[in-house]
Amino acid sequence: MGLEADYRLAMQRLPGGVAVVAARAGGRDIAAVVTSLVSVSLEPPTVLVVIHGSGRLADVLDVGSEWAATVMAAGQGGTVAWIAEPGRPDIGQLQGIDARPGEATGAAILDGAAWLECRTTAVHPEGDHLIVIGHVLAAGTGERDGALVHRLGRVRDVTSA
Repeated sequence: MGLEADYRLAMQRLPGGVAVVAARAGGRDIAAVVTSLVSVSLEPPTVLVVIHGSGRLADVLDVGSEWAATVMAAGQGGTVAWIAEPGRPDIGQLQGIDARPGEATGAAILDGAAWLECRTTAVHPEGDHLIVIGHVLAAGTGERDGALVHRLGRVRDVTSA
């Protein structure tokens, strides 16, 4: 195997939290599933998210753009599967998914789970991805418990004991 294949196999073993990042563009919601959403700073509250450089979000998450990240809860695997489905429609991407526009950004926040609303402060291209830094404008915990993690190519529920 080559380095890229070995790298992929090694990194699949590291669990990653699952979030849905959404932004409004042209009057519609653009959303994608991410497994790299990281807290960077508490003062000011800042996060880092990694998105695919050729994905739909790459066209809208530039400096100054506003977006929301929903930290997916246990039991929301079906929603994640739909949003991550290749070839899903550009229009009506979140149709049938319980969501609301965030008060600070207007970006879709999926119901029940923890969420952040952010404004992009920097975008750094790296390989085939973009590293997006965002200052947090608003946050909430939602009412659902547990979380979703991605490991070995599968999304799994994690619940508190």
